[in-house]
Amino acid sequence: MEREQERQIFRLQAELCMTLADPTRLEILYLLGDGPKAVKALVEATGQRQAKISQHLAMMRQREIVRAERVGTEMHYSLNDPRILEACRITRELLLQQLTQQGNLAEMFALAANSSLSTPTFKED
Repeated sequence: MEREQERQIFRLQAELCMTLADPTRLEILYLLGDGPKAVKALVEATGQRQAKISQHLAMMRQREIVRAERVGTEMHYSLNDPRILEACRITRELLLQQLTQQGNLAEMFALAANSSLSTPTFKED
């Protein structure tokens, strides 16, 4: 039974990761990291259509990543648990580190290729 529970957790984790696997949803999370925002503010900050932002928010609300609160006539969204943003920051740091390493490796190959392409100079006796 324990193995089955572990598999269930892996499945749920994968579903959560799939929910986060969208650039607009990640951008929304980072924006909400500064505090609750009205849908209108998220639309303005992202440059996306309101319908699209609302769809993203509904998906994240369904996964309990964000929560909604009516303030007057507006819906304001906030992070349900700020640790989700920390998890996103960690993956972002890993990605930036990988890109830096790949850039350094590409630079080394480029330098090596350039030095091997230069014409050798011969000394005449």
